[in-house]
Amino acid sequence: MRALTASLLATLALSTPLAAQEERPAPPRPVVMLCELIDESHSGWVPEFVMLTRQASGRIEVFDTILHQLIGKPIQAQITQDSRRSRTYGWALAGVRNGSGQWAERMDFRLVLRKADGTVTMQVTVAGFDNTMQGQGQCITPTR
Repeated sequence: MRALTASLLATLALSTPLAAQEERPAPPRPVVMLCELIDESHSGWVPEFVMLTRQASGRIEVFDTILHQLIGKPIQAQITQDSRRSRTYGWALAGVRNGSGQWAERMDFRLVLRKADGTVTMQVTVAGFDNTMQGQGQCITPTR
């Protein structure tokens, strides 16, 4: 019986390092999309650059020139619509003051990506105002 136990322990001891060395699939890498936009409304509220990142966890984060100035870090974005031809991302800012000192209780950002060619349209709406600010641009996903 002792010989059998010793043999099993030796087998386990030898097989454990091999099992630990087995190749495991790499965790999914974040996917990054970089977009350059032209502010057609000339309002200053359509960012000239937007970076969207889908983390390995599935969380989508956005960072742009406006967020850089106001918050200094990425915030969460959501997919608000997804079809065969386009995908819409959305995010919002609350309690925003622009460079002229104008206060906005809430600003909503929508980025519509056309899947076929990577072109985008961004719309920015401000709570309490009737106008919609708009920009057009192009997005790329850098290769690794």
